[in-house]
Amino acid sequence: MNIPDTRLITDFTNLAAQKWMITNDGVMGGNSSSQFQINKDGNGVFIGTISLENNGGFASVKNHEPINLSGFSFIRLSVKGDGNRYSFRLQTGSNGQVNPWSYEHRFETKDNEWTEIDLPLNKFVPTYRGSTPDDAPPLDPSDIKRYGFLISDDQEGDFRLEIEQILAF
Repeated sequence: MNIPDTRLITDFTNLAAQKWMITNDGVMGGNSSSQFQINKDGNGVFIGTISLENNGGFASVKNHEPINLSGFSFIRLSVKGDGNRYSFRLQTGSNGQVNPWSYEHRFETKDNEWTEIDLPLNKFVPTYRGSTPDDAPPLDPSDIKRYGFLISDDQEGDFRLEIEQILAF
């Protein structure tokens, strides 16, 4: 589909130049595990296992490459899911620092089916450790320091999210 005024955020063709990092619930004593890799089709694959033991229950992957999405209204994800619910998250910052909260938009996936998911930037909600911070300002699309995916919400077991590309339009 041809969309006017689009910007490719990533299509995973050069993973070495991208700054993807995993953060799992092990930072809080949990036992979940995950990886981020490129498959033979050139797509990003976020894969792992969520464990609810030791107050665990989340896995995330973030790209630490700043992007400016001024003038854009939506993020479009092209993903093949596993039937789980995920969050696409954006982190902003100022004065060289990244804010502790993220702005998230949750989305449902279909098991083993490619889907295009449009996420309106004005519908992203601030969140910090599962709560909405009172002092978070509205999302500033011109100042995104990190972006990525999270699986949480007591979804125990194996997960797999394949990402073909992330666009802004």
